[in-house]
Amino acid sequence: MPRYQVAVIGLGPCGISTAIYLKRYGHDVVLIGLENTSLNKAHLIENYYGILSISGTDLFQMGIKQAKNLEIPIYKDEVLAIEYQNDDEFLIKTNNNEITATKVVLALGSAKREFPLAKKFEGNGVSYCATCDGFLYRKKRVGILGSSLYMKHEYEVLKNIIPNLTIFTNNEKLAFEVSNPVVSDKIVALKGDEYLEGIVTENGEYPLDGLFVAMGSQNAFTLAMHLGLALDSMSIVVDEHYQTNIKGIYAGGDCIKGLHQVIKAASDGAIIALEISKELKK
Repeated sequence: MPRYQVAVIGLGPCGISTAIYLKRYGHDVVLIGLENTSLNKAHLIENYYGILSISGTDLFQMGIKQAKNLEIPIYKDEVLAIEYQNDDEFLIKTNNNEITATKVVLALGSAKREFPLAKKFEGNGVSYCATCDGFLYRKKRVGILGSSLYMKHEYEVLKNIIPNLTIFTNNEKLAFEVSNPVVSDKIVALKGDEYLEGIVTENGEYPLDGLFVAMGSQNAFTLAMHLGLALDSMSIVVDEHYQTNIKGIYAGGDCIKGLHQVIKAASDGAIIALEISKELKK
């Protein structure tokens, strides 16, 4: 199993900057993430120091090239879970690998991918963490929303706890086989007054007591929920050293509060690298 001093999760400006600075400080660092960053989708950037105009995709690829030139390992893979190994080591599970690291940096961009219909019932029937809340719904009617391999990770947790479990894909194709009922219709509404009472699709209604949202890929918000990181609304809470409430886990860029711009994310990465380097050299 590969082992590194620092695992940086996210390939955007914060993640790449963190890894580059750590490597130049002489530390063993790995980058893990997918290319679906907001930077890679940006049409045109005209406010970055020293660059008159550049596409987000070109700037993203330049960052990847910088990391490769320093021979920093890059796993273009989705992180499914981060687990505690012991007091000073974390296990990072991806779709295809398992990696251990002493320090972890979350640089996954915007902390949360919204499902607008669910917002009203968050905390009142809607959850984003199967590990955190699955047991609370063990004797109830529960749905899980999603279709990707990240949803499969959440499904594997819930299927052993909840007998009455239905999968809702919201008009998307399921990426794996399941034994539970699957509803592929487009969701048009969530029912209930204060608490969730059911889902309405284009072709029917389904009474529910709980719904676990696991759409798309794992993100900073869901990783934070699983780890028990402190959150302020949709942002991960960090101290003046960019460390979260869990020792050894740092966060920066768009998943924390502040200016959501490339230049600030890159600055966060440089500062995080300096803080981690100080810790590793103690």
